[in-house]
Amino acid sequence: MITDNNHAKLCQFRDQLRREGLERTPSQLIDELMKHWSHRMECEKRYWDTCQLVSRAKAIVDNPQTDDKTEQRILSKLKAHMREYEWRKLPDIVKYRRNGKRHEIEITIENRVRDEQEKERAKNERERKIKEIDKKFDSNFLMADEFFSSSSHGIVSKEEYENRKIEFVRNWFEKRAASRHNEKRLLLDDEQLGAIAAVNGNIQVVARAGSGKTATLVNRTLFLIEHCKVPANNILLLAFNRDAATEIRRRLLGLIHDGAEREINDEINRRQQQAGQKNARRRADIEAVSVSAVANRLNVELPHVMTFHALAYAIVHPQEDILYDDEESGSQGLSRVVQRVIDDYLQIPQYKEYIRELMLAHFREDWERIVSHGHDLSRADFLHYKRMLSRESLGGDSVKSWGEKLIADFLFEHNISYKYERNYRWDGINYRPDFTVFKTQNSGGLIIEYFGLQGDPDYDEMTEKKRMFWGNKKEWELIEFTPRDVAPGDDEFRQILKSRLEEQGVVCQRLSEDEIWEKIRDRAIDRFTKTAVNFMSRCRKLSLSVQDLRDRVDAYSPLSPVEGRFLRLMVTFYDAYLNRLAEAGEEDFDGLMQRAADRVSKGKTKFERRTGCGDLAKLQFISIDEFQDFSDLFFRLLSSIRGVNPDVSLFCVGDDWQAINGFAGSDLRFFDEFNKYIDPSRRLYITTNYRSVKAVVDAGNALMSGLGEKAKAGRRDEGKVVVADASKFHPSIIEEQRHSDDLITPMVRRIAARSLAADSEVVLLCRTNTLPRDANFGEQGRNRKQLQGYVESLRTLFPKRVRNKITISTTHRYKGREKPIVIVMDAIRWSYPLIHPDWVFLRVLGDSLEKIIAEEKRLFYVAMTRAAEKLVIITDKEKRTPFLDDLSLPDIVWDDYPPVVDESNRTIVIKISGGTFPIKDQIRACDYDWKPTERSWTRSCLLAGFQLLSLQKEVWVGAADAVKVKICDEANRVLAEYSVNAGRWETIHEDKTGLVIAPQ
Repeated sequence: MITDNNHAKLCQFRDQLRREGLERTPSQLIDELMKHWSHRMECEKRYWDTCQLVSRAKAIVDNPQTDDKTEQRILSKLKAHMREYEWRKLPDIVKYRRNGKRHEIEITIENRVRDEQEKERAKNERERKIKEIDKKFDSNFLMADEFFSSSSHGIVSKEEYENRKIEFVRNWFEKRAASRHNEKRLLLDDEQLGAIAAVNGNIQVVARAGSGKTATLVNRTLFLIEHCKVPANNILLLAFNRDAATEIRRRLLGLIHDGAEREINDEINRRQQQAGQKNARRRADIEAVSVSAVANRLNVELPHVMTFHALAYAIVHPQEDILYDDEESGSQGLSRVVQRVIDDYLQIPQYKEYIRELMLAHFREDWERIVSHGHDLSRADFLHYKRMLSRESLGGDSVKSWGEKLIADFLFEHNISYKYERNYRWDGINYRPDFTVFKTQNSGGLIIEYFGLQGDPDYDEMTEKKRMFWGNKKEWELIEFTPRDVAPGDDEFRQILKSRLEEQGVVCQRLSEDEIWEKIRDRAIDRFTKTAVNFMSRCRKLSLSVQDLRDRVDAYSPLSPVEGRFLRLMVTFYDAYLNRLAEAGEEDFDGLMQRAADRVSKGKTKFERRTGCGDLAKLQFISIDEFQDFSDLFFRLLSSIRGVNPDVSLFCVGDDWQAINGFAGSDLRFFDEFNKYIDPSRRLYITTNYRSVKAVVDAGNALMSGLGEKAKAGRRDEGKVVVADASKFHPSIIEEQRHSDDLITPMVRRIAARSLAADSEVVLLCRTNTLPRDANFGEQGRNRKQLQGYVESLRTLFPKRVRNKITISTTHRYKGREKPIVIVMDAIRWSYPLIHPDWVFLRVLGDSLEKIIAEEKRLFYVAMTRAAEKLVIITDKEKRTPFLDDLSLPDIVWDDYPPVVDESNRTIVIKISGGTFPIKDQIRACDYDWKPTERSWTRSCLLAGFQLLSLQKEVWVGAADAVKVKICDEANRVLAEYSVNAGRWETIHEDKTGLVIAPQ
């Protein structure tokens, strides 16, 4: 019996246990005791022996004393928790707890056994499903996705399924190559294999530059035909130009039939010999015909491969002549029809005057000011765009500011000949004053500078240096202006300019409007025609009727009266153009596309070509190359096909970073919002660039940072990307003599010479078909600004054996191609970006500064990523393109690119330095020129026939003291060095191998 005193002690003991954190529930203590007993008995079997445990419990109740310390501890706590009758019941409690524990363990064991059985069953089921999936891959690959979704999803993970599918496709290609004994093993990465394996549903593939886009497209088609057993006639591949379509057909034929490539080349050579023509465009036509001929001869059925326009033609088979413009083939049919429409209106006095006033006003307009007032950007954002805008003068010069435009227009209107930004060499730098006005035919005249950034310390310091420079030129006068001179008003500034010019004896007699128009007429009409062609072509690509255009113009708020007049005129011309097409029985490609879409929508799905016939309603797969160039017209035709064939699967490959055809009506929204226009769909990526070295890939990623998935470098070699700043380039004396006022040619020659010597091919890329600056080839002529003429002249500076290794192209035309060495010729503002002044006329059709600049940035990316081994970007500090601002690229080290030595006509340079001031007049009398960068007097001559004795007898030698004489070659290597002291000539060094001194 527990007394109150004992109870109090028990409570005190419990409180002590609680304070010590040692309190346990009786149930926990009994479990702990039973566990201890089981260990003490040293045999787990005894743990199940209830009698053993009960007898032990009974013994403890009868005699709680024990020498087992663990028992003592547990029992003391247990007895403290239990009342007397509970303590007496301990054996029964142990027995009850033992039975419950046993049951609990049995259940646990049963659950464990059941779990193991379930795992084994799931494992067997998973292995069975994997075998079924693999079997489905092999027997019916097209149904594998459906099989997985319906019966295997949850058993096999989606990730594992996709990995197994990729591995199956990899093994299929390897087995195919092995069975054909192909020496060249096809290497496809996981991203490419994943795209090939994606044979169900609508797929968009984002393929970065150099990632094997065409290889993926072609091998997927091969896989569909050979493994998936899709009839070739049920596959359509659409490309955006004939060359791309021919390349795809050629690659497919080469994959399907061994030896086809050799037969194609033989066929091309045979047909070329028959045609007797070797030009590139003719070869492209011959190649297309040759592929078809070889396919027929080998009895190989190829899928339908064509352009969108060819598909439209095959659907409609128009009776009309199709009008189009194509720079490469020389076709200008579309422009000629538009020109006839314009010419017809020019015969009407009212319209002739209207167009004349329109273009004169357009050339005189300050579009930057107008756009800035009508733009919805903040002032800070617009100032960013302002750097990229150029103003065009009446004479066609792109000038930097409104003040310069006022000066240029005044000079032009007053028939005063001038040169804008003519190059001068000044203390080793290239200096280009704003305007040079010659007073005489040979030299001397006026320099007009517009100092537009007054207040900037560096700018003001340079301004003062320019004043001093011209102050020392007796034959030149400097006239300078600042924004303060323009501030009172344009007319007031013109009066100030006129007065300053007349003070210098310049006659300022303004031409009449008719005379001014005659000076710009051809350029103005040409510009107007090109803008009209572009405008009407964009209207056609948007499928606008005349009324649609009229409604747009009526609802639009033009930025200026000039823009409004142009748009009203375009409505009239667009109506006349469409009427002329109908009356003449002619059609343009845009109209053909519209008719094809309408025809298909009405259920007429057959198409016929010389290479085969097909039915759009029976197609299973349509692949579209260069999908970033998709347009409204193409989408309309594709939508009509999907309307009559909703089960067709689309595979659309492209690169949003290479979308550069917005000027031709392409709209990137179809690529960016693919799942909106093509639903349902999924997006895949091919990002590894196998073409370019890592430095090129990194530079491209930096340019396009934040605009989507980055490219990965597939090559380990670092390579080189450098910037060549023309303002930091110092031509040699001989380079200056050969290419006066021309920096681009000696720069390009040095860079190309090193690459050509290593047997690498070089391509020069320009934004437009003309060089951004004048070129000078000496006796061969100046101003070879057209690209083809320039490269032909440039090649003459190299040995005949390597001349054809240097080529030139516009960036647009070089998309999809590559060369080991790429030289970007014009990384300057107004080339990248090139914002044509006529862009304002296309605002009503959706153009904006933001869209144009974004596309120009993508064009610069295309230029950069044509390089496989080395990329050289030529720029100019004063005109540097803003696209280089975010690229941390090193400058070229010109010591690594020395001047090129002309072995067939070697020239040497004589340099006189040291104590030359007392004898400078005598030195100058011997035709030497002072070169500040060299700190010496220099003269060049041919090595052949050079006589040292003649040099030693020159008039300055007798009075010379402490004078050094060096004879250098074209690469500035010192061939000989002499000292002249008190008129005596002493040899310091002579290189007999480099300098052949004629006998004395």
